[in-house]
Amino acid sequence: MNWEQRLKEIQDRKTEIRSQLEGGEDINLEEVESELRTLQEEESQLEEKRAKALEIRNAMGEVRSFEKPKEERGMDFANMTPEELLESKEYRSAYLKNLQGKPLSDVESRALTTAANSAGAAVPTTTLNRIIDKIRQTSVLFSRISVSYIPGNVTLPVANAKNAAAWKAEGTDGTAADDTLSSVTLAGYELIKLVEISAAASAMTIDAFEQYIAAEIGRQMAIAVENAILNGAGAGSNQPTGILPGITWNVSNQVEFAAGTKLVYDTFMDALALLPTMYHPNSVFVMNRKTLFGDVRKIKTTDGSPIFAYNAQDQAAMSILGYPVLMDDYMPDGEVLLGDLDYYFMNFAQAPAIETSKEAGFRSGKLVYRGLAVADGKPALPEAFVRVVEATV
Repeated sequence: MNWEQRLKEIQDRKTEIRSQLEGGEDINLEEVESELRTLQEEESQLEEKRAKALEIRNAMGEVRSFEKPKEERGMDFANMTPEELLESKEYRSAYLKNLQGKPLSDVESRALTTAANSAGAAVPTTTLNRIIDKIRQTSVLFSRISVSYIPGNVTLPVANAKNAAAWKAEGTDGTAADDTLSSVTLAGYELIKLVEISAAASAMTIDAFEQYIAAEIGRQMAIAVENAILNGAGAGSNQPTGILPGITWNVSNQVEFAAGTKLVYDTFMDALALLPTMYHPNSVFVMNRKTLFGDVRKIKTTDGSPIFAYNAQDQAAMSILGYPVLMDDYMPDGEVLLGDLDYYFMNFAQAPAIETSKEAGFRSGKLVYRGLAVADGKPALPEAFVRVVEATV
């Protein structure tokens, strides 16, 4: 079993444990804590080995072969589907070498040319996956929202689950309910990140360069996406519509606590009471660190028990009254969002792409790499969210 496969198994197991904890399953917490500690230790060791192997590989430089492998001589790129071409190691190598300004082999040149004529010289599948993975790892919210990758403007159906199935006599017609399905229309706004690095990037190995550029672009895009999910100003500002400005807040979905006071136990109970029952199973509390540790962690129930359960070794296990807690720096101080983030929709009309320019860094000898994505997002179902906010004076 290789390192990547084992690391994935560890991540999958941690995700499974997180689901069990969030779902309130009857499990042995001591055994779970012990297993998590073992998994984290093994993960750290594997990461160290991978980093060391990468360091050694970088020191070796690229190994040149003067004879083409037999399988490369017969690569028929023209008859590949766009998906197969983007997944091929030859196209990946050609794409990344081209970004670095390195010369391409004949096979790589054919792969890149074929892609330009069919797939549009898109980002290789492995590189794109690295960027998306980095967005998921960096963004607290991205992994919980509904994400699609559909070219162009789209209208997506949203089931609100208000109307249950109806009982009727055998053989009689059913009655359609007009409020079981709504929709959200998403356009596309450009999200750009520029990465400037020295010309020494051309000397990096393909693997090292891919890891570096995907991490830098993915990390910075994640920050913009995270802020947009909560605070995006919408079409007028050429950006997605965030949950906080995109929903009309009133007494049906907003709890206000008195100006100049702090959050209390009853505030959270009132918020949970406002959220329709169907959205509770997948709901989370979202707040910034200052609100969580400065206010919420001090709140206790009537019997003196804290409402906030904290696990220093596993932040995914943090909860308030049994509901998971997400810390997000883009939430305003003193505000709390409760809801099912699966009802925030984001579509990438164009998945992240990477281009380079030597001209932008001509004076300094640096290369500028541009990550560009086209995306839009909106809260698809306002009733799936409740906001807790301090009342205005």
